[in-house]
Amino acid sequence: MGETNDPNLLFAPLGNRTQIMISPPPLGFVGRIVRALRLRCPRCGRGRLFAGWFTMHDKCSECGLDLRREPGFYLGSIYINYGLTATFVTIVYVTAVATGHGRDQPLLWGTLAFCVLFPLAFFRYARSLWLSMDQFWDADANDS
Repeated sequence: MGETNDPNLLFAPLGNRTQIMISPPPLGFVGRIVRALRLRCPRCGRGRLFAGWFTMHDKCSECGLDLRREPGFYLGSIYINYGLTATFVTIVYVTAVATGHGRDQPLLWGTLAFCVLFPLAFFRYARSLWLSMDQFWDADANDS
């Protein structure tokens, strides 16, 4: 086999032959976000992150990425969840009050219901986004 300068080609010995494996090009930030929103592994994009609504797998079923991190790692996903909830509620409340479309009681109860239900519905996505951001900025430290 001849030499190549393509950094995406990896050569692996296979007995007396050489097997050529093509590694995918590095994935950008937007690609990681798309994987996160699909609730897929941030490294391979194929394995599912969650076994249930609130239960994560320990490892990716496809590439073996360890999804268990140190205690408190996923605390950052709470910041994502809280930030998005607070942003949505603030925009809706201020807009409704400023335009005169919001009556006090219905607006209060509606935003309260949103503040309770949205974080529960967005829980998996917040965790997935946090894991993807970690994998994007510090991929080498998370490889197992």
